[in-house]
Amino acid sequence: MTATMVRPARRWAAGTGVVAAIVAVVVGVFGAGMAQAADKELTWKGAFPIIGEQTVKSVIHAEIPASVKAGEKVSVPFSIDVDAGQAAGDGLRLVGIKKLSGAIKSSVTLKVSSGQSVPLPIEVPIPDTEVPAEGALTFKAEGTVEFTIPQGTPAGEATTSVDPKATSHIKTDATDPSLAEFDVELALDPPDQDTVLGKTQVG
Repeated sequence: MTATMVRPARRWAAGTGVVAAIVAVVVGVFGAGMAQAADKELTWKGAFPIIGEQTVKSVIHAEIPASVKAGEKVSVPFSIDVDAGQAAGDGLRLVGIKKLSGAIKSSVTLKVSSGQSVPLPIEVPIPDTEVPAEGALTFKAEGTVEFTIPQGTPAGEATTSVDPKATSHIKTDATDPSLAEFDVELALDPPDQDTVLGKTQVG
């Protein structure tokens, strides 16, 4: 009778230890409080090889920490769903490109309560992606963004916003060197889109 009562208590204690460990990891990565999931749709324009200037649609997904501390490293899951459009798909198929990869480089700005702006660079990889047999070119860039809030950043509420320029660095299986690796410089279009991802408390 005593033994059967002790075992559940031990299991409960072990379970609470696991929960406590998970909570400690979450707090260590994101600071106190829960992260806020952000899903932001933005459109861009950029010049591609062969097909010229095109509109690119994106959806940015980020887990914005509810709070951070100056001087501490922060790790944020960050991904971008990209729809480069029908013309981009047709252009790659026209020159026989079947696969692409690369990275998207951009930045977000943390604007703190004093009005000071803290730029935070972002680079997320584009994994090997098959060019579809027909239709629009779509792909996903996904990774973890790590940065440190600079020492001396004032405490208070801060707003995180996507900056208006980005670069897609594309690698392909093309035999033509000019198409095997190239950059597409992107700018928000229209430029007055709401780029706010979320708010963070700097402590």
